Amino acid sequence: MRKGPGTSYATLTKVNPATKLVVLARHDDWYQVRLDGGKVGWIAGFLLVDPLDAREGDAGLGANDAASATPGRSTNSTTWVLGYYTEDYPGDPTSYGSLLRGKGVLDSMAAFLHPVGTDGRVSGTASKRAVEAAKAAGIQALALVHNMGPSGFDAKRASALLQNTNSREAAIRDILSILEQGGYDGVNIDLENVRPSERDKLTAFMQELAQKLKPRGYLVTMSVPAKTADHSGADWVGAFDYYALGRVCDRVMLMTYDEHSWTSGPGPVASYNWVEKVVRYAITQMPRSKILLGIPAYGYDWNLQTGKVTALSYTQVMSRAKALGIDPSWDQTARSPYFKYVDSHGARHEVWFESSSSIKPKLDLVTAYNLGGVAIWRLGYEDDAYWQVIRQKLG
Repeated sequence: MRKGPGTSYATLTKVNPATKLVVLARHDDWYQVRLDGGKVGWIAGFLLVDPLDAREGDAGLGANDAASATPGRSTNSTTWVLGYYTEDYPGDPTSYGSLLRGKGVLDSMAAFLHPVGTDGRVSGTASKRAVEAAKAAGIQALALVHNMGPSGFDAKRASALLQNTNSREAAIRDILSILEQGGYDGVNIDLENVRPSERDKLTAFMQELAQKLKPRGYLVTMSVPAKTADHSGADWVGAFDYYALGRVCDRVMLMTYDEHSWTSGPGPVASYNWVEKVVRYAITQMPRSKILLGIPAYGYDWNLQTGKVTALSYTQVMSRAKALGIDPSWDQTARSPYFKYVDSHGARHEVWFESSSSIKPKLDLVTAYNLGGVAIWRLGYEDDAYWQVIRQKLG
């Protein structure tokens, strides 16, 4: 088993005959595989007995897509569980503690630590403790590249990266260096608020990135905004060509949340019917086995008097409800919990959030539509019951 797809790459280990392998990806006549202990490398196709079909553009790796099985759990698993990892300040324990608790359930973590600058270059330092903890648990570590700025996801930062071949090549060199120095297994691209006019440039960037990283054995994944039709000219979603991106990426994370958020009135964060509509569109555009359904672990509190919207973790939501002496209600249509209250200033509030109960029907969608798995935003927002439901539904 070699580090990359070819005899020019260093040998990682020798594999005994009849060893069972999990196929992750294919490049020419070489297959990226994972051993039962979690070690990942490349093996020539002629050495494998009945390798799974991984033809470019096909439906992932077939109906029994072994790429969906993961190093964090038994290779009998049929889904991938990814958690987004954040550190809001040095030593922030929120996601780290959740990463440790997710051992045995998580298969991959994407570290939201690598911003795109105003010059289009990618920076950031890997969290050594997070990568080491992930590796020790057999969890793949991805470097998440994002264009978040002081005022949110910045269209100008994305444009600076995407603008031409030279800018894209520079960013790709930065990403490769980050992966090599940080000990990552791959990358997750999370560019948001990209201008619709840059649709082709975004696709070109992902194609160029894959051409550079995949032969070196790295996974190339992408987080994309949820949509129920192409809407190629629409703000926020128009730049994302589901069909093209689904062909080039190893995994595509559907951000099926924020149906209602900062820019809308109150309502469910991810109602069941809306999520299913997104899924039903996505599976017409990309291989089902590559799709990870985004599942949130948070909520929003809308102040109906001032218009202010506050994001809350599940724990914060429940603490607020307890302090108010409120037992949250359940909306059967949205399949989401919520509650209303009046604050000490007389302002009416409406709170919608996600819980272990609301993610159950979403996890059923993963099974019903034979999707590749789920992506949790974000680690540290959930409670123990959240993990229990994932174990029960996808374990």
